[in-house]
Amino acid sequence: MALAQYTDTFWFPNGSPAVNIAAQVFPKNSSIPATLYTDATGTTQIVSPATTGTGLLSFWAESGEYWVHLDTETFAVTVGMSQEQADLSTGMASGGELSVNAFNPLAVDISAVDGYIVDYLAGTQAEPVITRVKTVDQAVALDAAALLRTLTWWLMDPAGAVIQQADRPTNSQRRTHLALGVTAQDGATIFVDQSLPMILPQQANQLADLMEALGPFSISGNLITPNGANLMINHSAGTLFSRASNHFSGSVLTNDPHVSPTLAQTPAQYRYITATALSFGALVNTIDVANFDNGGVITPVGGGSGTSTIHRVWLFSTNTAAAQLAIQYGQTTYSSLANAIDAIGQSGHVVNPQLRAGALIAHVVVTRTATNLSDTAQCRIFTAGKFSTP
Repeated sequence: MALAQYTDTFWFPNGSPAVNIAAQVFPKNSSIPATLYTDATGTTQIVSPATTGTGLLSFWAESGEYWVHLDTETFAVTVGMSQEQADLSTGMASGGELSVNAFNPLAVDISAVDGYIVDYLAGTQAEPVITRVKTVDQAVALDAAALLRTLTWWLMDPAGAVIQQADRPTNSQRRTHLALGVTAQDGATIFVDQSLPMILPQQANQLADLMEALGPFSISGNLITPNGANLMINHSAGTLFSRASNHFSGSVLTNDPHVSPTLAQTPAQYRYITATALSFGALVNTIDVANFDNGGVITPVGGGSGTSTIHRVWLFSTNTAAAQLAIQYGQTTYSSLANAIDAIGQSGHVVNPQLRAGALIAHVVVTRTATNLSDTAQCRIFTAGKFSTP
């Protein structure tokens, strides 16, 4: 039997504590008094009714919803983790900004803090200890140890005390303290004051911020391979991570909102685009080995027969196979296939902003005279890493 603690103080309307008032506790939707205990072990039962003593009603019971009858009043209470407790994390609701003090260059101003520390280890599995930390604006000078080092990390404990330390806050500390940020000093002044709080507001959007910054990426499959002794490529089926792309599959709501299936194509169809174009080209199925993107202008590749370019293949989460792929022209020519291969990820390639909604999945490196993509002397195809430089 898992027990959770309920503790709260009750008051009379005149503001005095409700001392020694009989408290009868019933489970919600039941007329049978609840079984209450004095501690988490459940060995000592509280004789019904309980009392408020000095005004504080405290007992242990199975997690759930209850009615508490006090005097002539009835209160609905929750024993165990409430929805608020289940959803809350340690972090800053507002304030806590670090800035260099105007009068002491080796001190920081910390703006008024309003935050929460949610400590599961100090509580029970059913009910963590939640401490609201509120402080006023304050100035704190670097302590003796901080003056001997460049970097100092700043935290605040549940009592609102400011802590200075040499090391970045650990995973545990980020749960038991409020992280404030980091400063750097040179003996004369603090020249870096960077606030780095755990931000509580808009948590769902913070996750979306991360997803958007990382961008879509291939999870499995999605291999680009030569179609045969021609200038066509094949695309294998796979899965693609792209934020919210699979929230609705057609008109059906899914439980896998960010992972979209992709469709195989043999041969693949795609549209070309340059770095600056506002629209994609017509649907094609052959690699344009003879041209490259010269400052936004599609230009014939010059030089000898071995002059090569890098075509970059992008994948999008769509429901139509023909709309899944796009290819961006190479923007640089190389004297040989080997030189082009060596330049993958190092060429300063400019990505058209419209491609950021897709995932880079392959580099097709070809000579300008290629006729057979399966001939390694004419073409090499490389699978891109999840977050590779384009």
